[in-house]
Amino acid sequence: MKYQVVKEFRFEAAHRIVKNYAGKCSHNHGHSWKVLLYIENVSLDEKGMVLDFNEMKVLGKWIDENLDHSTLLWEGDDFARYLASQGHKVFLTKENPTSEHLAMILLEKAKELFKEKKVKVAGIEVSETCTSAAKIFV
Repeated sequence: MKYQVVKEFRFEAAHRIVKNYAGKCSHNHGHSWKVLLYIENVSLDEKGMVLDFNEMKVLGKWIDENLDHSTLLWEGDDFARYLASQGHKVFLTKENPTSEHLAMILLEKAKELFKEKKVKVAGIEVSETCTSAAKIFV
């Protein structure tokens, strides 16, 4: 048996997809992003929890500081340099800032943030719209 808890985070950010892409998402546009963090364990702690939901907020803090009200751009996008030169908040990615790539970034960040806990980061789900999401489960 496994126990699993889920914590939801939300943020607002713009992005555009330009690396090897020519569709309508190559234009800068924004989303109301939703992130679901899945944490699991085979047992509960002394409080009867997988992990206190308050302890999971550390990922939300990182999201607020780095992604919220930012423009998410591939590091090779010239637009990134322009926005940064104008004082705008920019978050650079090594690949196109797709939902799939953001899920990978957030999964790795969650693993780093929770490595001292006796729990497993089981997965991340990133939704850029109410009808489209990317999931990574380990």
